[in-house]
Amino acid sequence: MRAALAGTTGNAVLMGVAEVGTPIGWVLLPGLLGVSARPRVAALVSAWAGVLVVASVLVPVIPGHRSDPQALLASTLSLTAVPLLAWARRRTRTASVTRAAGPTDVAVFTVPAGPGSAALAVCGSPGEIGAAVPLRGGGLLALVGTVTGAALDTPAGRRAIEQTFRRHARPAASPQRLAGVLDQAVRDLAPAGHLRATIVRVDRSGAVEAARCGSPDLITVAADRAALAGVPAGPALGSTRPAGSPARAGSTARAGSTARAGSASPGGGATPGGGATPGGGATPGGGATPSPVTGRRVAAVAAAFADAHGERWVRVLDQVAADDDPAGAARRLTRGPRGGRRTGPALVVDPGPPSRA
Repeated sequence: MRAALAGTTGNAVLMGVAEVGTPIGWVLLPGLLGVSARPRVAALVSAWAGVLVVASVLVPVIPGHRSDPQALLASTLSLTAVPLLAWARRRTRTASVTRAAGPTDVAVFTVPAGPGSAALAVCGSPGEIGAAVPLRGGGLLALVGTVTGAALDTPAGRRAIEQTFRRHARPAASPQRLAGVLDQAVRDLAPAGHLRATIVRVDRSGAVEAARCGSPDLITVAADRAALAGVPAGPALGSTRPAGSPARAGSTARAGSTARAGSASPGGGATPGGGATPGGGATPGGGATPSPVTGRRVAAVAAAFADAHGERWVRVLDQVAADDDPAGAARRLTRGPRGGRRTGPALVVDPGPPSRA
């Protein structure tokens, strides 16, 4: 927001110095800045641009906007349209995210994922982190995780992490890059806390890749049987230190690890904090190259799921294959042990067309 307001102010000064009085010179840049922002920010940018236009007419310290009624009307209409366009742009992006019908104690959101679809189930369990961002062109970036630490496990802390993810979830963003961004965000919010997370990316063709950062292994389905994907775990986000900073006990090699399904995974379980790295600095986000996680269906659960089910959590994996649609499977995965409280989030991705599900 501050950058947009600064750009609007700078544009007004530049137009005045250059003696540009036409409406397009005064509203084009503020309009572009506003349309690319959230509707509320767009409204603020438009209002500020309008104030600058009026000030340039009433206080002509330097040549400003043309003062004839037609020019002022053109600028007014243009600036009024900016928040509406920003709202329409945001509505178009979020229209692809729909909430599926279901029980009131769990919310399941469906979203396109390449030629297939995905479902994210959230239920407000302690430490729950869940976000799914549709990408331009049909891709998807999703985050499921569990935060630990008094400063992180608050509504404001969880919201800050999810907003950071959404803000950086762009078509060019890789799971490793997002892991680095989240690692820094966690350290900034609560140096004593950490986030155990899985970051999943689906491109427009349906190829799936994932970064596992202290979270349980991913789940793949083939021939109606579910199995662990064997993705190695990196340390939890926030448990690393940036390069050049003093080492601390339990510092780890990198923020996240991305690997191919079927690769070795010692134990296959969650790694809350990672192990010590002798003499090594940390590089948030890691350096491994992402590679596909294959399967008719791919699912990811948070560390809280494994914590709630204990060693029995692997036994419930076949629930992923029990439903025809990802929404039902994601909802089923949030069931608590022995009918207890639901535990989320859970992500289920059917990367292929519906006919293959």
